[in-house]
Amino acid sequence: MAKCEKILIAGFSGAGKTSLVRALEACAPDGWERFDDLDQLILQEAGQGSAQLADLIEAIGWERFRVLERQQFESWLKEEGRGVLALGGGTLSPLLWELYRRGSRLRFVHLDVPFEVAWNRLLMDLETPRPMLARGPVELEKIYHERRRVFQEIPTTLDGKLPPEDLALRLWGSVES
Repeated sequence: MAKCEKILIAGFSGAGKTSLVRALEACAPDGWERFDDLDQLILQEAGQGSAQLADLIEAIGWERFRVLERQQFESWLKEEGRGVLALGGGTLSPLLWELYRRGSRLRFVHLDVPFEVAWNRLLMDLETPRPMLARGPVELEKIYHERRRVFQEIPTTLDGKLPPEDLALRLWGSVES
């Protein structure tokens, strides 16, 4: 099997993807150079002066945001070197699955939490207002279950209720150096 070059972390909003990326960076083996969060890359690239992702989405709308998300993701994938990326909720696509199935050097990880845990984390995150909260708990839970069907196809699942540091050590232990 080809050496893993990119680790892509998927999960619902509030699953702890950004925290896991930070934990992975803190204990990364040699040769792993990039540790990014797709939402932050979008905000840096196309933020139009927006301080928060919610502000950008309000300014441009969800449809345009999904286009930017896809463009930024494709650009990141083309970059040389080994890296870890926390994906946005709308990133997973048939093209991405095709890349994986063709034996690419991508490693997908699903950071899984129950809806109630994700919802409570979103409510408690006062530092970074989440755009998904505006949709309310009923619509958000519907989206959660729709995406969960896609996430369950990901071969590696980690329990997002565990400390990110523990998950990082477990993940690095399973990745080829």
